[in-house]
Amino acid sequence: MSNNRLNTKKFVAVSAIALCAAGMMPSAFAQDDAEAEGEDVITITGFRASLAEALDIKREETGVVDAIVAEDIADFPDLNLAESLQRIPGVAITREAGEGRQITVRGLSGDFTRVRINGMDALATGGGSDASGGNNRSRRFDFNTFASDLFNQLVVRKTQSASIEEGSLGANVELQTAHPLDYDAGFTFAASGQALYNDLVGETSPRLAGLASWKSDDGIWGALVSVAYQDRTVLEEGFSSVRFDDQGTFRSVDGTPCASVSTGPCQELRDSWYARIPRYGRLTYDQQRLGLTGSVQFQPSDRTLVTFDALYSELDATRDEEFLQVFIRSNTDNIDVTDYTVNSDGVLEYLQGTIQADMSNGIIPMRSEHRQDQYTTEFKQFTAKVEQEFTDNFRAEFFAGTSSSTYDNPVQGTIFFDAANPVEGYTYDFGGTLELPEITYGNFDVADPSSYLFTQYRNRPQSTENGYDALRADFMYDLNDAWTLSAGLSWKEYSFETSEIRIEGDVADLSGFSAPVPVTDALTAMVEGFGDGLDYPSANDTSWVSADWDAAADMIGLLDIPGDIGSRAQDNRAVEEEDTGAYVQADFDFNGSGLPVRGDVGVRYVETKVASTGYINVGGSFEPVTVDRSYTDTLPALNVVWDVSEDFLLRGGVAKVMARPDLGNLSPGGSIDTFTGPPFAIDQGNPGLDPYRATAYDLSAEWYFAENSLLAASVFYKDVASYFASSQTIETTFSQTGLPESVASATSPLGELLANGGDPAVTIDQTVNGSDAALHGFELAYQQPFTFLPAPFDDFGFVGNYTWVDSDEISDFSPVSHNATLYYENDRFSARLSGAYRDAYVTRQPNSSGRTEGREERGVAETYNVDFASSWAVTDNLDLTFEGINLTDEVHHQTFDRLKLPTVYHHTGRNFLFGVRWRQ
Repeated sequence: MSNNRLNTKKFVAVSAIALCAAGMMPSAFAQDDAEAEGEDVITITGFRASLAEALDIKREETGVVDAIVAEDIADFPDLNLAESLQRIPGVAITREAGEGRQITVRGLSGDFTRVRINGMDALATGGGSDASGGNNRSRRFDFNTFASDLFNQLVVRKTQSASIEEGSLGANVELQTAHPLDYDAGFTFAASGQALYNDLVGETSPRLAGLASWKSDDGIWGALVSVAYQDRTVLEEGFSSVRFDDQGTFRSVDGTPCASVSTGPCQELRDSWYARIPRYGRLTYDQQRLGLTGSVQFQPSDRTLVTFDALYSELDATRDEEFLQVFIRSNTDNIDVTDYTVNSDGVLEYLQGTIQADMSNGIIPMRSEHRQDQYTTEFKQFTAKVEQEFTDNFRAEFFAGTSSSTYDNPVQGTIFFDAANPVEGYTYDFGGTLELPEITYGNFDVADPSSYLFTQYRNRPQSTENGYDALRADFMYDLNDAWTLSAGLSWKEYSFETSEIRIEGDVADLSGFSAPVPVTDALTAMVEGFGDGLDYPSANDTSWVSADWDAAADMIGLLDIPGDIGSRAQDNRAVEEEDTGAYVQADFDFNGSGLPVRGDVGVRYVETKVASTGYINVGGSFEPVTVDRSYTDTLPALNVVWDVSEDFLLRGGVAKVMARPDLGNLSPGGSIDTFTGPPFAIDQGNPGLDPYRATAYDLSAEWYFAENSLLAASVFYKDVASYFASSQTIETTFSQTGLPESVASATSPLGELLANGGDPAVTIDQTVNGSDAALHGFELAYQQPFTFLPAPFDDFGFVGNYTWVDSDEISDFSPVSHNATLYYENDRFSARLSGAYRDAYVTRQPNSSGRTEGREERGVAETYNVDFASSWAVTDNLDLTFEGINLTDEVHHQTFDRLKLPTVYHHTGRNFLFGVRWRQ
C-alpha cells in the first residue's frame, strides 16, 4: 500500500517518541512496536528524544514550522501553554498574575494568530486586572485558561498553505491532546503530583495530573482520559500610577492661589507631568484550574481511523485588589503644595503638601480602595474525525466539531474608604527611583479605621462568550510518486457576544443612608507586611486599612443594586461570522526523480458573512441594531523546499493571507442625533470594515549538521494592507449606513424625512481601514547535544534562538526576543536551565497632535525570565522532580511616555515545585 497515512513508519516513530518523552509509557514501547511492525529499532530517551522529534517535524514539513512535543511541555518549567510556546523562535508572551497569558508571533499580536485544538479553530478568553488587559473581548487566545499537562504536542506554523484555513497574518498554532491508539495494547497509567511554593505568598498549593488509556489487543479500539488540576494563590505587589497627567491647576503653591495665576511656580506645576494616582497595592489571586480530556478511537482496518475527542477546561478565580492612593488625577485644585521639585524632563519628581477633604463637596482625593473580581472561564470542545483510504491512491478526511468559551465575571465590585479629614504633610518622592517612590501621609494614620469614611461603591458585572461550529471535508489523490492533488470544502460559524453594566454611586444616596458611613473594625481587613522582596522604601507604610469586602458589600447590598444597559452600551454587542471556503492544492516531491525539490502550491477561496449587533443611543433610548455584510478573499500560496544536500535545505514561501477585523470595531453601536440636521451626526463603530490583508514572504536555511542538531536562519517580510484603523468623519446618506429606519422616531426631523421617502445626508464618525504597513525580521536557531565532548560533558546539550523584528507602523511587538536552554541528561538524572528574554515594546503610539505631540506613548519594559527543571529516576516507573519558575522574581513594568515613566511596577515572587511522577 503506497502512501498509507494511517499506518506508516513515521506514524509509529512519532507516536512512540512523543509518548515516551511525556513519561507516560516505557521507552521500550518504541522499540517493541517498531520490531512488531518490522521497522528499524529506535532507542528513545526522554528530553533528547523530544527535541529530536521536534526537529523531525520541522524538517519534514514544506512550510516554516516549529514544534514542541510532550517532554518539552511536561518537563519544561511551565505553568501553562503560553510559557511553553515562548520556547519557540519568534514567539513572545504577555503575562497575567506572573504567568503567560497571550502570545505575539514574529511581531504580530494574538489578534492575528489562529489557534486550533485537535484540528479545530478555538478561542478561549478570560479576565485580568485592568493593567493586564481586563476582560478579553478580542480575538486573542488566553493560553492561561489551560494547563500544559493536557497536551502532548504544540506546533507553530509560520507560513500558509492553501489547505490550511484562513484567519492568520502571523501564525497558526496547533495544539494536540493524546490519543489511545498511540499507546501499547492493554492499560497505560501515568500520574504526577507537585507542591507549588511561592516565596512571596509563603504557602504551598497542589498541582496534579493523570492519564489512563486502554487499547485492545487487536489494536482496533482505544479509549483515553486525562485530568489536570491546580489550586494556586498568587500575590502581586508594587507601585502603579495609572498614568501621568499634566495641566493640573493646584489649589496653591507656597500659599499663592493658582486658579488665576499663569506664571511662576503655579505655571511650572501646571506644565509638569505628575503621577495621576500614585499608589501602592496588593493583588491577591485565588485560582483553581481544572482540565479534562477524553478520546475514543476505532480503527477496523489499516484504511479507516475514527477519532472522537473531547476537552473541558475551567478556570475559577477570585482576585482582590487593595490600593492606598491619592487621586491627584482630578483633585489638583484640592491640593496645597508646600514644596516641590520638577526635574529637567518636566516631571514633578517631588511633591509635599496638604490633601484637602470635604465630603459635602465631593472632595475625596485620599482613599483606600478594595476591588474584588469573581470570575470563571469555561471551555468545551467536541470533535469527530474520520480518516479513510478508499484506494491506494485516493483518501479523504471528514471532520466536525464544536467549541465554546464562556467568561463570566458576575462580581467586579469596589469599596472606597476615603480620608475623613485633610491629610497634612503628604509627600511623594520619585527622586530615589521612579519605579518605587517614597510616599508618606503626614499626620494621617493609614492604619486607623477611624481616619476613614465609607463613601462610594462600584460594581461592573460582565461576560464574554465565544463559540465555533465547523465542518470540513478534504480529499487527496496521488497522481504519481511525485504529485498529490488535494481539494476540500470547509464551513465554520463563529459567534461572539459580550455584555457589561456599570453600577456606581455614593453611599449617602442609597436608601437607609444619609451620609458616608464611619469605618469601624467590623468593616476593615488590614493589608499587612507589604513590600517584602520589593526594595520598598523604609519610610513607606507596610500596613494600612482596607475594606472587609464582604462586610462592606453586605452592608449596602451592593450585589442587589440594579443597573441598565445604558451604563455601558458600547460593551453590549455581538458578532456572528459564517465562513465558507474551498481550496485546491498540489503537493510535489521530485526527490525520487533526482530533482531535490518538494513543496505545495494552491489557492483557497473563502466567503465571509458577518452580522454585527450593537446599541444605538437615540435621544437617551438604547435601541439594538444589526448590520449584515459579506466579503470574499482569494488566497494563493506557494511553499518550496530545496534539499540542497542530505543535511542542508532551503525553504521559500509566499502567500496571500488575511485576518478578520477587531471585534471591538465591528459594532454598529453608538449614538445618533436625529434632531440636528441634515446632515445628521452619527458616532458609531464600523461593521463594514474590511479584514486585514497581507502578502507574506519567507525564506529560511536549515543545516542539520549532526545527529539531532540544527543551525537555522530565517528571514520574513509581511506587506500588510489597511493595517491601521483610524477615526474619520465620513459624509454619506442614511441609506448607505446600513441602519434600519427604526432608529429614528417618527416625530424627529430625521424620522419625518425617512417617512416621506427621503434619504437625508449624514456624517459618520467611525473607525475605518487605514494605510498600509510593513513588518520584517529574521530568526536564528541553534540546537545540539554535546555528544562530541568527553564524558561527563557529553550528556550536556543546548537549545536556543534569537528573533529580530522591525516595523515603522505596527506596535505591540518586541524588536528583540531570545531564549536559551542548557540541559544535562543521563539515564537517571536530567536538569535544564532556561532563560527567555523579551525586549521592551510599545502598546500605544505617541500622540500626533496637540500640546503634547509625540508624548503619551504606552509600553512594557524588557523582561528576562529564568526557569529551572530537574528530575531523578528513582526506578523505571518513579521520578522525583524539582522546578524553579521565575528565579529572578522578574518585575512586570509598564511605562508611559518616551520618558518611560512607570504606570505599573509589580512583582509576583519565585515559584518552586517539588513533585513525583509515576507511570505504569
